[in-house]
Amino acid sequence: MVIREQKMSLDEYRAVTELPENRDRHLEWIDGEIVEKMGSFTPSRIALEIARFLGNYLAERRLGYITGADGSYLMSPDGQMFIPDVGYISRARLPQAPAREVPLPPDLAVKVKSPTDRVRDLRKKAEQYLAYGTAMVWLVLPEANQVEVYTPDDDVQVFGLDDTISGGAVLPDFTLSVRAIFAGD
Repeated sequence: MVIREQKMSLDEYRAVTELPENRDRHLEWIDGEIVEKMGSFTPSRIALEIARFLGNYLAERRLGYITGADGSYLMSPDGQMFIPDVGYISRARLPQAPAREVPLPPDLAVKVKSPTDRVRDLRKKAEQYLAYGTAMVWLVLPEANQVEVYTPDDDVQVFGLDDTISGGAVLPDFTLSVRAIFAGD
């Protein structure tokens, strides 16, 4: 849902998101426009499962920061503020946690398809994340029990219930069973 049709600056975006009536809304800044993300139970639950596994991994290693659906990342100063369902950024790139949005693209972005999302749009968004410098994107498709993994230099990899996803260079030694992601379904 587009909140305002007219292109706006980063400062205007921030002012709109800080209005009392917008405090509980998830608003992205895409191509200079504000777009609202709608919540849904199953995608939220799946995102939290992924965040739990990543959080456990990061608690032992203190490599970086993990964010949920409230964590926004400034992809570019010209009109791109994305909110992944789960995001990760390394301490090497962001030594200190910011008070507001992360001023850089995440190292890992996880998008979980909700019933109102179109897969085509999510795949385009995954490619946008990569174009802005994100090293890895996981597109989680609950209806298919699959995860598509996007990286800058490789073809998209599709993982099913019997597969295990690797964190690669982004999350060394991290692995996650796709079956574990969908265990609550």
